Amino acid sequence: MSRRFSGLVRVTVVFWLATTFLVVGCSRNDRVSTTPVEGTVLGQDGKPLERATVIFHPTDSSLKFPKPRGTTDVQGKFQLSTYDTSDGAPVGKYKVTIEQWFRDNPDQAPSNHLSPDLASESSSGIEIQLSKGPNVLDPFKVR
Repeated sequence: MSRRFSGLVRVTVVFWLATTFLVVGCSRNDRVSTTPVEGTVLGQDGKPLERATVIFHPTDSSLKFPKPRGTTDVQGKFQLSTYDTSDGAPVGKYKVTIEQWFRDNPDQAPSNHLSPDLASESSSGIEIQLSKGPNVLDPFKVR
């Protein structure tokens, strides 16, 4: 066998091994399946709360996925996202926190305009169980 031919075989084998590892490595899917979740946040006055961030914290700390979250629109509505926009959240039990950060004027740092209790999973008092299939939650009314 000529050196040129054996070098070509070696390069071809290395190429196919690298391609195989790349395809297998990139196709690995560690994502937990999600289900659609939507809800509404209302202020103390019962009106929709705009620009609030709603975060779902899994109660099972062994679960490894990003915390599902959503931001309310002008109607106080949100859709949860875990991996991709509006993809929902994994089925399970969650504690929910709600925050609303913005600047009162351009010279100040943003601050949370809701109760600090709502920003903590230990004190928000909001627990939700998500089921498979679309989850349309009862409105959260901030206190």
